[in-house]
Amino acid sequence: MGPGSSDTKANDGRVARWADLLELSYEPMLAWRLDGPIEFWNAGAERLYGYSADEAIGRNSHALLQTRFPVDFTEVRSQLRNEGHWSGELRHVRKDGRDVIADSRMQMLADDTVLEVNRDVTEVKALITRQAALLRAQSDIAAKYEAVFNQASIFAGIMDLQGYLREANDASLRSCGYTRDQVLDRPFWDTPWWRGSEQTKVRIRFATEHAAPGIVFREELRYWVADGSERVVDFSMHPIRDRSGAVTFLHPTGVDITERKRIEAELRDSQRGLSWLAAIVESSEDAIVSKNLDGVITSWNTGAERIFGYTPEEAVGQPITILIPPDRQDEERTILTRIRRGERIDHFETVRRHKRGSLITVSLSVSPIRNAEGTIVGASKIARDITEQKRAQEQIATLAREAEHRSKNLLANVQATVNLSRADSAEGLKQVVEGRIRALANVHSLFVDTRWIGADLSMIAAQELAPYAETNEKRVRVDGPPILLDPNTAQPLAMSLHELATNAAKYGALSSADGRIELTWTHAADGQLALRWAETGGPVVQTPTRQGFGGRIIRQVISQLGGEARFDWRPEGLVCEITLPT
Repeated sequence: MGPGSSDTKANDGRVARWADLLELSYEPMLAWRLDGPIEFWNAGAERLYGYSADEAIGRNSHALLQTRFPVDFTEVRSQLRNEGHWSGELRHVRKDGRDVIADSRMQMLADDTVLEVNRDVTEVKALITRQAALLRAQSDIAAKYEAVFNQASIFAGIMDLQGYLREANDASLRSCGYTRDQVLDRPFWDTPWWRGSEQTKVRIRFATEHAAPGIVFREELRYWVADGSERVVDFSMHPIRDRSGAVTFLHPTGVDITERKRIEAELRDSQRGLSWLAAIVESSEDAIVSKNLDGVITSWNTGAERIFGYTPEEAVGQPITILIPPDRQDEERTILTRIRRGERIDHFETVRRHKRGSLITVSLSVSPIRNAEGTIVGASKIARDITEQKRAQEQIATLAREAEHRSKNLLANVQATVNLSRADSAEGLKQVVEGRIRALANVHSLFVDTRWIGADLSMIAAQELAPYAETNEKRVRVDGPPILLDPNTAQPLAMSLHELATNAAKYGALSSADGRIELTWTHAADGQLALRWAETGGPVVQTPTRQGFGGRIIRQVISQLGGEARFDWRPEGLVCEITLPT
């Protein structure tokens, strides 16, 4: 097993994780041969077009969806072959016969496969048309709003509990002009998104510390793109838990709301903007509901109908408690009390009930509604359905557990291979090789606990020396400061400790009942690690006439790390000193 094997496994886990995320993505994605049929069709495509994967795969996408291109398809084909990508607006026909307008991006892959990612802008187009009718001469404003909706995107990433960003999706990079090398494997608060404000960096660090023990963080923050411009993001940090409930990593997400914030300001300054705001509310994917101070529903948009199942005729005039499960009725009394005091409730995660009785996880924001005199007369409530987001987080946790299971299985297979080998070597050699493989398996288990970040030196030492301390804990003394070794350093050092312990058990201090082992280390400010293995109380030691195989292994693996291993065969016991950079 070479030092790079953990990187390979991490890459394999990353590929599997992104493959599943693409499959489950809300964004419609399909892949088709340039001159052939559909080969990939995800859940987002099934939702948008109504065809299942079994119905779509194997058919020509343009024939299936009756695609209408803005230019001749030969131009699209030519651009894909010459430039490797194409984007534009397509018109499709759903399975139920309804027209769909899609903002499409196509990418040519190496094997003449085209990856197509579509965004449904049908309602946006309809809204822009209505806006043009309302605002008439303000065509420049209409164009600006269309750009706002067409450019909206969601940013997402994966962080470890120490705050290091390990993954970032394409939207968070492409839209901001950064590369993965600029953002990955460094503290999230030190990434260039937050470079323009020390205060924002403090808030990101606080979000990490807040989420690591299991508390969701959400706040609007400023961030910066590559050209130096400042923008606003609706930022969230969610803890991801494993099956036992322990937080294993963090999931930051963000939605760029720069244009939305600017639109809100413009609408507040213009009375005519009220009708535009009403159109936004009606077409929002979120549930936007108003109620009076008695908790009776007074308005109900299509987003609310989609999320909760009630039509406006069924909902308006009913108490808002029709949406609240019986065990959460106290929440509404608390919300109305705070609204009467003029307070705003931001991003409150809770559970609400669908018309059919099923439960929905939502994020609520509730604001007071005032009349012209400034008196509070009701409340406006925005509910975002985050049920699928929660499920996606559970899926990520499942993938992490699967990666752990696979790594342990792989190491078990290697060990089984050694046991079953039939070669010309002696049984003793077989046991030696098996012990070394087991040492690697032990340190890999530590990697799993830290999600492949590394392994603590004290844990490595404890694993290797545990068999010799079972009957008498005083036989082994281990002392040194905490130090987390990266996998490339941890594996060779684990192998070296295994060789030293095995030699001591056969010939040195651990072969005698009175023998003692003392393992100590120091970690200098310049990163230099100095480790000392000292044996006492064993048989009288004589300097060997030739270097043993174990010694050669130790010197070789330590030298490959740029370090040095020195052996001092003292009569009272072997002293081995190892120095290496970390």
